Amino acid sequence: MGNVPGKLENENAVRSNRSMSTSAALPHRTNGMNGARKARTSSMVGTILNSRRCSESSDLNPYKRKSTKDKERLKERHVKQLIVKHGESVDGGFLAPYGSSSIEKVDYDAGVVKSLILERRLAPFYTPLQDYDESWSHQELVKIVDGLPLHAPFSEDVEAFEGVPLGDLSQSDFDDLIDKSLSRREQRRMRSMIFNARLYRKRLLWQERENEKFLESKLEAKKPGARSNPCLPSDDLKFELYYKGVECPICFLYYPQPINMSRCCLQPICSECFVQIKRAEPHFPHDQDEDHKEEEEKDPNLLTSEPTNCPYCATSDYGITYDPVLTRKVGLQGIKPFSYVSGNLEPVESSEPARRRSLAATDRLVVTSDSLRPDWQVKLNKERMRLARRSANATAIHLSNQLVTPGHQASSNLQTHTVPSSNYHPEFAAAHAHDNGSLWPSNATAAEIENQMVEQAIKLSLAESKAAKKSSR
Repeated sequence: MGNVPGKLENENAVRSNRSMSTSAALPHRTNGMNGARKARTSSMVGTILNSRRCSESSDLNPYKRKSTKDKERLKERHVKQLIVKHGESVDGGFLAPYGSSSIEKVDYDAGVVKSLILERRLAPFYTPLQDYDESWSHQELVKIVDGLPLHAPFSEDVEAFEGVPLGDLSQSDFDDLIDKSLSRREQRRMRSMIFNARLYRKRLLWQERENEKFLESKLEAKKPGARSNPCLPSDDLKFELYYKGVECPICFLYYPQPINMSRCCLQPICSECFVQIKRAEPHFPHDQDEDHKEEEEKDPNLLTSEPTNCPYCATSDYGITYDPVLTRKVGLQGIKPFSYVSGNLEPVESSEPARRRSLAATDRLVVTSDSLRPDWQVKLNKERMRLARRSANATAIHLSNQLVTPGHQASSNLQTHTVPSSNYHPEFAAAHAHDNGSLWPSNATAAEIENQMVEQAIKLSLAESKAAKKSSR
C-alpha cells in the first residue's frame, strides 16, 4: 500500500458517507434518505459525464499552441483522474486503473474511459488477484478479496527524480526552484524535470489519501455494532465477482468475469492492459528510403501512424466488446454495493446474444483503442505541421543564401556561399547587388527585386530537381 500518512488531512472526510437510519418506525424518512442518496449518485455520474464534455469543449481549436503552464495544468488534471476512489465503483470495479503505471502508458482520455465504464461498454478496473485456486472455499475467497488493496503500491524512490527539488507541493508556482543562471534551454529542461517529480509525488500522496479513507472505512465496518458502509461490497458480491476468476493473457493476473473480449479473435483482455494499447508515435513508413535524409528534407505528408493491431492475432484496428451481467448492476447507476445479495434481482435477458464470431471495428458494440485517444489525428497533423515548418525554414534559408550571394547569376554551377539568414531582405539584396554591379538595376524597386528573387528561386528549385533525377538514373 506504500507509505500511508499517519493522519488524514480531514478526518471527517472518511465519515461523509453515513448510513441511513434503519428505524422501521420512520419509513417516510428512510425513503427520503434513499432519494437523497440516489440524487447524490446521479449528481456524481453527471459530474463525471460533464467533465468529459467540458474537456471536449474547453479548447475549440486543438491546434492552438498552449503555453507551458497550460500543458502542466492539463497534465495535472489528467493525473487526478487516475486516482482510484472507493466511492466511485461500478459493478464491483472502479473508474481508474489499479496499477501504478507511468503517466505515459495511461495517457488515454479519462473522460471517455469513465463514460464507457458507466455505460457498461468497457469492463471497470477491477483489483486483480495474483493467483486463483478453484478449491478455495466461500469463506477463504471472501477473506482474500477483503484483504485486497485499493491501488497497487508506488515506488517511493524513483531514480529519475533523485536530487530534484520539490518545494511546497501545495503551491502551484515553483519558478523559484529553477536556476536562472542556466541557459533558456537548460531552464526549460530543469522546469520539466521539477514538474514531473512534483507531479509524481502529488499522485502518490493523492492516492495514499484515498487508500487511507478506504482502510478507515473497512476498519469502522468491522467494529461490533457498526453500520455497514454503503460503498463497501457485501460478502455475496465479493464471492460472485471472483469465484470464477479469468486470467488476462497479457498481465497474467486474475479478474472477475465477464471480461473484455477482443473483437477479432475473442481473446480476453483486462481494461488495465487494453487502455495501454495505442498507436505508435508519428513516423515515416519503413519501406520509404527516408532514413538517410535530414529531418527537414523529408516529406511531411509521408508521416503516418498505423492503427493498433490485436496483440493475439495481429488484426488491424484493435477493439473489444464487453457484455456485463445485467443482474449485478451495483455502484454508480445501480444499487449500493453493501446491499447486494445473491439472487436478489430478477434475471434479465441480455439484449445481445452471446458472441461467437468476430465483429467489424465499426460495429456499435465495439470499443476500439483509437476511441480512447480521439486526438490521435490531431497529434499526427501537428507533427506534420511541425516538420513542414522546419522544411520551409530550411528551404528559405538555403534559397536566400544562393540568391543574395554576389555574382550568383554569373555562376554557371550555382555555387552556394553562406550568408546569415537575417540578411535576407530586398533592400539588402539590392544594395549588395549594386555594389557588385551584377544582379539588378540600380533603380529597381523592392517589390520588383522580391518578384525576381521568387522567380529565381523557382528556377533554381526546378534545376536542382532535374539534376537530382539525372543523378538517380
